[in-house]
Amino acid sequence: MNRVTIEVRKLDFSYDAKPVLRDINLSIEAGEMFAVLGPSGSGKTTLLRLLAGLERPSAGSIRINRSDVFDIPPAQRNVGMVFQNFSLWPHMSVFDNVAFGVVERHLGGAALATQVAGILELLDIAETRDIRPDCLSVGQQQRVALARALVTEPRLLLLDDPFSNLEYELRVQMRHDLRSLQRRLGITTILVTHDQQDALSIADRVAVVAHGMIRQVGTPAAIYDFPNSIDVARSVGVSNFVPGTLKYIENQLIEFSSPDVGSLRWPSGRDAPPEGPSVLSIRPHALHLAPIDGFRDGRYLWLEGRIRTSEFLGEVVRYQVDVGALTISVNQAHFTCSPVTPSGTAVLVGFDPSRARLFPASAAIAPAAEHD
Repeated sequence: MNRVTIEVRKLDFSYDAKPVLRDINLSIEAGEMFAVLGPSGSGKTTLLRLLAGLERPSAGSIRINRSDVFDIPPAQRNVGMVFQNFSLWPHMSVFDNVAFGVVERHLGGAALATQVAGILELLDIAETRDIRPDCLSVGQQQRVALARALVTEPRLLLLDDPFSNLEYELRVQMRHDLRSLQRRLGITTILVTHDQQDALSIADRVAVVAHGMIRQVGTPAAIYDFPNSIDVARSVGVSNFVPGTLKYIENQLIEFSSPDVGSLRWPSGRDAPPEGPSVLSIRPHALHLAPIDGFRDGRYLWLEGRIRTSEFLGEVVRYQVDVGALTISVNQAHFTCSPVTPSGTAVLVGFDPSRARLFPASAAIAPAAEHD
């Protein structure tokens, strides 16, 4: 299979005169597993349909291997697509479902049988060839849909939320299987999903989409550790958000103040926002609990709070801690037989400011039309 690059430049799309996608710019490398992550209504599926040629952009360009595909019809783009609901024909056998795309290309006889048998074997569903899709498990149906997309040897594979219908254990297994298959084939693949675990666990890079715009592109770790906006921090992982006011003071210090956490000072970083209303974002796992009269490690800034509730999650205990009028989430690692701190206990909550993020409070973007 060919390894292709994708370039999207200044792409706009409107539906009934309402903007759905605005100024989309992407460069996807050959053989890359690329994920587009966003909530329902963010326009991510529309982007996939534009790449497949099922919709026409209002403005901008899409290039595959540096060739503009604007006027190339879907059937001639050599793109395989797996839809969210699989779109299998219930009256056809697995073999006929998978063979459909090859038949459309006028391949028949022994060549057709060999090509379909090969892809069924590759996806470990050869024994289902004579069975109708409605007699298969959901996981098998997904493999059939993937086989149908791959049998034509597409140069680009598009996946529309492919794991959304799967239970947790099967979802994890299918993510692993898909990633292994994609690496083996080396096919450039674009996955759109609303599930951050789907995106972070298998993608080489992720584009976070909110309100019809791309907010950040990067590796899963970079986006998780260094979100560039409130929208991205909300989309990837769990964060606590503390509203307040930021100002710069002498000796390269910043001061963040709010009625709930008081006044906190730490050395300014290169990515600190301008002075004014700001939001402090801290991941639950970046917070530490200590007894109210315990040792205050000088590496951390400390807040006083009181435990509201606790939730045992196996590897961690998630505490809800009241700090002023705010309730913040704190994840603490669980060790064998370690006790859970009871509700009502006064505690210290500490964090390393280098693991927190500051965003301008005015960073919200006006939403585009709801059209996924």
